[in-house]
Amino acid sequence: MKNNTSFSKEKQLVHTKEQAKIALNILVQNSQGEDLELGLFRLRDQLNNPRLTELLDSYPDLIQEYELEKLLSGKIEIKDASRRDVKTAGLLSCLLLLIHFYFDKNKDNLNKCNVDDVTQFDSINYIINAITSEECINELFQLILSLVGIDYFKKYQEKMKDPDFVLKQTVGFDNDPEMDKYIDMMVWFALIRLFIEAIFIYYDSGFESKNTQL
Repeated sequence: MKNNTSFSKEKQLVHTKEQAKIALNILVQNSQGEDLELGLFRLRDQLNNPRLTELLDSYPDLIQEYELEKLLSGKIEIKDASRRDVKTAGLLSCLLLLIHFYFDKNKDNLNKCNVDDVTQFDSINYIINAITSEECINELFQLILSLVGIDYFKKYQEKMKDPDFVLKQTVGFDNDPEMDKYIDMMVWFALIRLFIEAIFIYYDSGFESKNTQL
């Protein structure tokens, strides 16, 4: 049964284009692109779904054959693949592409992002026009929840209220190995969530006007 837990707009980390720009700059300066990418691959591995891995590997071909919106909706008939697998492969592939496009991993210096490059700009906009940041985050959250479980997530939320949480996280939950089990994934989720919110707002040309009308 699908869990109805999701993130609402009230829980957003980024609310303005200026905040988005600052967040993205911090991620670049701290060379977080590799961490974001490795986290996606760890998530893929922990899902332990060979068909999903195959779909991810073949995604460059799939995106040439089908419309991105349909792939992300899962409404594509692919042999031996469930709708969920197709949808998840689309989500993870798009996030990997966004990371590559923004951090420009082909450059020697990750501190320089070609955010004004026409090709990158068009590619990023193609993705953000096919899915919303809320959909990305909620779908990703459901995947993580399927791994860590609701009880762990609730316990993690309670730990977040602890003012000494960061220190305990740094030294490790020696007295609570259960919390330590998925802590890296939860930290990564916070990081990728920040990246998703920031990049969607930063590249949304109509963001300011849409929010002014609210």
